[in-house]
Amino acid sequence: MDICLIRPAIVVPAKNITTMFTPPLGLAYLAGSLRGAGFGVQMIDAVGESLDTRHPAPNDCYYYGLSLAETVNRIDPDCKIVGVAFGFSFEWPACRDLVAAIRARYPEKLLIGGGEHITALPEQSLLESELDFCVLGEGEETATEIAAAYLAGNLAPETIDGIAYKGAGGNAVINPRRGRRRDIDQIPWPAWDLMPIENYLERGYGFGVNRGRSLPVMASRGCPYQCTFCSNPSMWTTRWIPRDPDLLLDEMQEYQDRYGIENFDFYDLTAIVKKAWIVDFCRKIDERGMNFTWQLPSGTRSEAIDEEVAALLYKSGCRNMSYSPESGAPAVLARIKKKITTDAVLTSIRASFAKGMNVKCNIILGFPGETFAEVLQSYRFIIQMGFAGAFDISVWAFSPYPGSELFAAISAEREMVLDDAYFDSLRSYADASKTVSYSEHFTDARLKRLRVIGTLLFYAAAWARRPYRPFVSLLNVARGRQESRSEMGLVNVLRRGRLTGEAGE
Repeated sequence: MDICLIRPAIVVPAKNITTMFTPPLGLAYLAGSLRGAGFGVQMIDAVGESLDTRHPAPNDCYYYGLSLAETVNRIDPDCKIVGVAFGFSFEWPACRDLVAAIRARYPEKLLIGGGEHITALPEQSLLESELDFCVLGEGEETATEIAAAYLAGNLAPETIDGIAYKGAGGNAVINPRRGRRRDIDQIPWPAWDLMPIENYLERGYGFGVNRGRSLPVMASRGCPYQCTFCSNPSMWTTRWIPRDPDLLLDEMQEYQDRYGIENFDFYDLTAIVKKAWIVDFCRKIDERGMNFTWQLPSGTRSEAIDEEVAALLYKSGCRNMSYSPESGAPAVLARIKKKITTDAVLTSIRASFAKGMNVKCNIILGFPGETFAEVLQSYRFIIQMGFAGAFDISVWAFSPYPGSELFAAISAEREMVLDDAYFDSLRSYADASKTVSYSEHFTDARLKRLRVIGTLLFYAAAWARRPYRPFVSLLNVARGRQESRSEMGLVNVLRRGRLTGEAGE
């Protein structure tokens, strides 16, 4: 065995009700590329190997999946390289501790880290962990080049683009970024066979609503927009590259044949950018006679979704999608470079609802400089979305996420200390008690109340317009069905009490 790739256990606040156990698509892509290059690859999915287990974690959280010791014990002693997926920044402390445990057990192995957090903070990631290398941005080509050179005994890190490493004096050396791949249809398919994928499939686990045996796919990479709160430009740049619809459907057909897949969750940052692409994709599904549901749970743009597109989406099997307008205040939208209008979003929601789709919306409150008057504008928009037909909402507090434009500005202005307490605060999306205000107009406690009020306003409007909804949701949950994200949350609450491990008392 040459390389061991690890997806660590996830850490989730105890009060969270929307925990989603999702197959690690990025790591599966990396495994597929390394295997395609001829390397022997082991994958350890610490979540997927122990989906029904949780253990106590610091700061009123739980580890879901294998314990740290169990994860280290599964590493093939013969492998020469260990790669750890760091994911998002709130996962940094747990991933750092895992790397330290691996180093203690296997001091001779080459340790590599990659993911959103690593790309955003490569210097800290190197100097505050036992990592030898950080892979920045897209990882397939970079990791393959590192592995080939290291296993051949001629690794020269200064010649490899897209990495950070420790120099002779222990300092962090950050090489130029590698250019984005444009031939994404040539990237080997994810190596789902190297992980316990059936554990997810038999439970219907995924990023979206449980609609049966589900797998994630990506129809594109990158996002053409430059929202100031988002880390995606740092990770992916602002180039949006779509896949060929026929080749994507070939992959999806293979998964249906091999795994009996009934639903696909699209992990794209922004799947619907060009109307012509999504129309072509939907029509090809119909031409092939393929039968599945699919969802856009990560959020998408509204500009391309009119009545024609909404009808095609539903006919092709799309049942759930998320919109992320973030704010209803025009001045806030301009400051965060969110190039949308509230009228366009409402028109798109109405079209999608009219054609039968289940829509969830995302709003963020507490941007730097945001005033109470602007929050009131967002409240008005929230009510309008509820009346327009949106089914669910998440009202989050702004957090300065590493890699984003606002993070760079705020961290410099406030001389932020990037310690474990800061990274833990990034979990406020899942636990309102961790809300931290970065607007000078609100205290932490007031912003937390504003989030709750926004959520209540939405459901009051949505249910007043359609009073049957809460009863239908309760009936769906009782029957073991899910149509919406709120129903998924109710199921998660019920499931939590059945988990084993330290917390299963």
